[in-house]
Amino acid sequence: MATTEGQTTGNPNLHKQDLSQLDITKLTPLSPEVISRQATINIGTIGHVAHGKSTVVKAISGVQTVRFKNELERNITIKLERIPNDRIIELTTSSEKLREFLKENFPECLQRGKRRRSSSMSSCSSAKRVRYSRGSPFESPMRDKVPRGVLQEINARKKTQDKASYTVEAVREVNVIGKIPHFNVKWLGYAEKRNTWEPLDHMRACGVFDEWLDGELQAKHETIELIVKEIKEEAEKAADVVDAGVQTKQPKNETMLMKLAKYDGYLLDSYLILLALHRLSGTRNAKLTRHMSGVVLKQLELKQLNDEREEQLKALEEWQNELNRIDSTGKIVVVNEVDLEKPPTNFHYITKSFSPTIEIPDDPLIGCECEDGCNGRTQCCGKMSGSSLFAYTKKRLRLQEGVPIYECNKRCKCDEECPNRVVQNGRKFRLCIFKTDNGRGWGVRTLETLYPGQFIGEYVGEIITHDEAEARGEIYDKKGITYLFDLDFNGAEQSYSVDAIEHGNVTHFINHSCDPNCGVWAVYVNCLDPNIPHLCLFALRRIPAGEELSFDYIKGVSGYANAKIYKCDNPKCLRPTCFISGSSSKDDSFPCLRPACTGRFQLVRHVSFVDCPGHDILMATMLNGAAVMDAALLLIAGNESCPQPQTSEHLAAIEIMKLKQIVILQNKIDLVKESQAKEQYEQITKFVQGTVAEGAPIIPISAQLKYNIEVLCEYITKKIPIPQRNFTDPPRLIVIRSFDVNKPGCEVNDLKGGVAGGSILRGVLKVGQEIEVRPGLVSKDSDGKLTCRPIFSKIVSLFAEQNELQFAVPGGLIGVGTKIEPTLCRADRLVGQVLGAVGALPDIFIELEFSYYLLKRLLGVRMEGDKKGAKVQKLARSEILLVNIGSLSTGGRVTATKADLAKITLTNPVCTEIGEKIALSRRVEKHWRLIGWGQIRGGRTIQPILPENRGK
Repeated sequence: MATTEGQTTGNPNLHKQDLSQLDITKLTPLSPEVISRQATINIGTIGHVAHGKSTVVKAISGVQTVRFKNELERNITIKLERIPNDRIIELTTSSEKLREFLKENFPECLQRGKRRRSSSMSSCSSAKRVRYSRGSPFESPMRDKVPRGVLQEINARKKTQDKASYTVEAVREVNVIGKIPHFNVKWLGYAEKRNTWEPLDHMRACGVFDEWLDGELQAKHETIELIVKEIKEEAEKAADVVDAGVQTKQPKNETMLMKLAKYDGYLLDSYLILLALHRLSGTRNAKLTRHMSGVVLKQLELKQLNDEREEQLKALEEWQNELNRIDSTGKIVVVNEVDLEKPPTNFHYITKSFSPTIEIPDDPLIGCECEDGCNGRTQCCGKMSGSSLFAYTKKRLRLQEGVPIYECNKRCKCDEECPNRVVQNGRKFRLCIFKTDNGRGWGVRTLETLYPGQFIGEYVGEIITHDEAEARGEIYDKKGITYLFDLDFNGAEQSYSVDAIEHGNVTHFINHSCDPNCGVWAVYVNCLDPNIPHLCLFALRRIPAGEELSFDYIKGVSGYANAKIYKCDNPKCLRPTCFISGSSSKDDSFPCLRPACTGRFQLVRHVSFVDCPGHDILMATMLNGAAVMDAALLLIAGNESCPQPQTSEHLAAIEIMKLKQIVILQNKIDLVKESQAKEQYEQITKFVQGTVAEGAPIIPISAQLKYNIEVLCEYITKKIPIPQRNFTDPPRLIVIRSFDVNKPGCEVNDLKGGVAGGSILRGVLKVGQEIEVRPGLVSKDSDGKLTCRPIFSKIVSLFAEQNELQFAVPGGLIGVGTKIEPTLCRADRLVGQVLGAVGALPDIFIELEFSYYLLKRLLGVRMEGDKKGAKVQKLARSEILLVNIGSLSTGGRVTATKADLAKITLTNPVCTEIGEKIALSRRVEKHWRLIGWGQIRGGRTIQPILPENRGK
């Protein structure tokens, strides 16, 4: 019997993994202990970000998606019905029926009953009036006794006026008719006998009516105060009864604004006056009194809520004015439409970080000499600090995450308009601090459309030492909150941190997301201390106005999402509804969801979706993912013509990687008419002719509405075969992500080693296994030659998403917990490395010889006539290329070319082997453009420096 050591824990309904029972020779990609916990097929989602890649993945994995589109745009879910002509006439001739119609169908269009007394109007609409005789019993209307002459006069006025109005001279009395307060109105120019009883709704916003209410309330204030006291006492007794176990019905999901909409100051005052009149006159109508008292009680509760809301709005406005007085870079709007929370009282708005104990240098020793302007060709601050690229293009960031930004400083000779001065010039657009409705507190959304690379803001606060951050972190962890941000870009042992819990700016309120639209970069301006950079947020993609801003608080493994696909085991269960999908942690079997079906859904596939960026400037990242893909979903937006420039480039990348298993998704089909969908289908078919995607299935879907998702699941199951996997060779994993999981305040004994995330190419990794990482630590010796020291460690844990593993096979993204020094894994520092069995990894190359094939024309470049700029020129000696090898993106200089062969010296060493594919990109018009691909034929290697106890 196996011991518990070496066994997986977690979801008890998943198949167990037991190292003591593992026989690698019997493993297959469909073995229950494998498919239950990790994906065995990698499918790339390739397409422009706006084509809905993430929504497709969420639709398959069962995650609830956010609807960014207005439902009125989706013509398959909205049915617009024309109102009949007779109904239109009926509504336009009767204000009462029109009000009821609006109340039923468009409640937001009605001005609900808050009492406003600022109006000086004394007129009342000529809506239908009902007259009652004085002293008559309630609800006993009289016939209207208006003389014929007056009726003729009124009819004459109606002919000359679209909407007649009459001036209120005075309000004589109040009464209840049909449980609604009515008021006896004396009309200006008419005798008393022509007075009418008007309902409350007709009297709103009437200055004379407001004066009458004020007078009555003042005259009867003692009686009213007594009545209010009695009503509240009765309410307290009723509350005690509720506490004792008698429950009252409460509206479900009623928001604060919904409650406030029910507050009616006019109704409250009217019923208070009526109750006082009843009390003073000795009227005994218990039923009516109970009704009015109940209405008054509800309105008193709402009045308190309304008063609190008014205080809140005043406080929010004052806070908003204070924020804009302190921060003048871009207007900030403050909104809370969720609850009555006021601005935080213990938060102080600042515009720059400070420290009472740490000296922050702000007098740089050096600056650039670019008198004629800074650009990519000058020796600007970035190049002086070792960066090869100019940080900005038209004030928008062009650097990848993890690369520091060096802006011009006070010692530079350039002026304030320098293109390398962005962060220091501040934000230039409007933001809104708003209260979220999903329990995440305050959030921030943009009020203007933002574009990739646009500066969002700097994360500021109090700069503290690591020891202080450790102490505060313990306190914050107990409270479940933290605003600590490590300044660990330089790789130092967390020398400093930024604490924004009490001091900060608008970025203090930006929430976390695993799929953020903002990224964080280290920026150096006047403070060149490598341990104290500015933490600055930039847009990662286009962010439309109104969207909430977010960034990843703890950047971990991302870019992959796993999903399980099931099929009902009842052969009579109809297709395609016999297929369903769910998250990676879902049970392996469960009852069929069709009411009449007796079968059970059984797990048939476990796939990993690789999120490949769609913009051409990020093609290098996409190729990193494509290197570990078995199939591809090519997304094309159904509401755009085909092909788009980026679609051509995506298809070319698929051809580079020799992916033969392709499914084309015609997404957003719900946004177009049937004829448009058919027309685009023909465009797609024509576009893929003669390519690797010719003959690939084209599936029309709506990822937003989950339309045809079960069809996609069926195609994945039937059309994409299980790839042949090599389980027996020594394991090898290419590192796609790496990070440090330790948080500030972690005890030394509790520190965990770094985590590497990647895809296993061959073999099986096991918990407890000794591993090697190559090239490892790269440096230069005293002679200036590159040296590589492989990293040796041990696997302490394995995970596939949230599923714990004891062993991992090729397929999906695997998180490998190690004993590697965590600082070596931070900020993706191991990306491009290869992890595997000790002594079984390939050689380390610093120069490659390869055969290559060039594209005829650049993809994604629009042509103007017969412009030759889009034609791919032959490789030239000494030119610089961007080379993608596995998950490594590195520069290289071409040293020799002959026919379709070339030799290139790499900027960074790479662990690879002969026969591996590479991708080539060239700098064209400030962008890296894909120009071709190749295959490694040979090259020059270097011998790694091994520890004495690990010989070759």
